[in-house]
Amino acid sequence: EIVQKLNGTRGISFEEVARAAYDEGRGGLAAELLEHEPRAGKQVPLLLNIGEETIALDKAMESGDTDLVFYVLLNLRKKIQLSSFFRTINSRPVATAIVESSAMDQDKELLKDLYYQDDRRLDGSNLLLSEALDASDIGPSTDKLKMAAKLLRDSKEYAPQVTALEEAQKLLRFQEAFEKDLDDRFIGLSVNQTMSKLIRAGHTKRAQKVQSEFKVPEKTYWWTRLRALVSKRDWRELEDLSKVRKSPIGWESFFNEIIGAGNTKVAALFIPKCTALTPAERIEMWVKCGMIAKAGEEALKAKNREALEELRAQASGQAQLEIDRMISQLQKGR
Repeated sequence: EIVQKLNGTRGISFEEVARAAYDEGRGGLAAELLEHEPRAGKQVPLLLNIGEETIALDKAMESGDTDLVFYVLLNLRKKIQLSSFFRTINSRPVATAIVESSAMDQDKELLKDLYYQDDRRLDGSNLLLSEALDASDIGPSTDKLKMAAKLLRDSKEYAPQVTALEEAQKLLRFQEAFEKDLDDRFIGLSVNQTMSKLIRAGHTKRAQKVQSEFKVPEKTYWWTRLRALVSKRDWRELEDLSKVRKSPIGWESFFNEIIGAGNTKVAALFIPKCTALTPAERIEMWVKCGMIAKAGEEALKAKNREALEELRAQASGQAQLEIDRMISQLQKGR
C-alpha cells in the first residue's frame, strides 16, 4: 500500500523513505521500499546498512558498476567470516573475478584462500611459484616451491608440473652450492643459463654435471657450450673442438657462430669438417674467410672451371697466381 502511494507521488525518493523506515526500526519495510529505488548508488549502501548484504551485492552487479560491486565486497569481507564470504561469491562469477583481480595486487593470502576454497590447485601452485621467483633468499624460495609441488602431488593430471617444480628445487640447491664455491651469482638463472655461465667461467665439468642431472639433450648442451665459448672469445678451446670427430649440432653452426664473432682463422678450421655441404657452399665459406686460394682448391677438387674463373676475378697477388695455376691444371686434366 505504501509503495503504491509513493509510486503515484512525484519527487519522492524511495531511498529517503526507506532510510526513514530503517531509522524507525522497520528494517523489513526499508528493504521492500529499496526494491523500488532505481538508483543503485542510493539503493546499495542502505541495503548494506540494514544487513541485506547478499541483495546489495546482486543489485550492485545488476547495475554494471564495478566500483559499486567492489565497495559491497569490501563491506562483506569485513562483516562476515571468510568461509561465508567465499560461499557468497562462489555462485557469482563477476564478484569472484573482481576479488581475484584485487587480491592479486593487494592480498596474496586472500587469493590463496580463494584458490583453496575453490579447489583451484594449479592456480594456487602458480601463485606460490610466482612468490618463489620473487623471493630474494633461497630459503623462502625453496619453501614456496615445496608448497607449490605439494598442492599438486595428489593429482596425476599435474604430474608434469610437479616434476618441473621438483627440478626447480634441485636447480636452486645446485646454484646455492655454485654461489658458495665460486663467489658468483647463479640463483635466478635457468638450467641453460647456469651451464653457460659455468662454461664461460671455465668450469666445464660442473656444466657437464648440470647437463647430466637435468637430462639436458646433447644438442642443447653443445649449442650452449658453443655460444658460451664464442661469447668468451675462447679461441683455443674452440680450436680444440675442431679436432673432435663428431658434433651433434654439425660443424656449420661452429663456422657461423665463430665468423659472426669476427675470427676468420678459427672459423676456417671447421670448413673441411662440413662434408655434408656442397662444394659451392664450402667455396663460399672460404671466401667469407678471405681465403681465395683455399676456395680455389675446393673448386679444383670439384672440377668447377666457372667457379675458378669467378675466384680469379676476386683474387690478387699470390692468390691470383695460385688460381691461374689451378685453372691451367684443370685444362691439362682435360
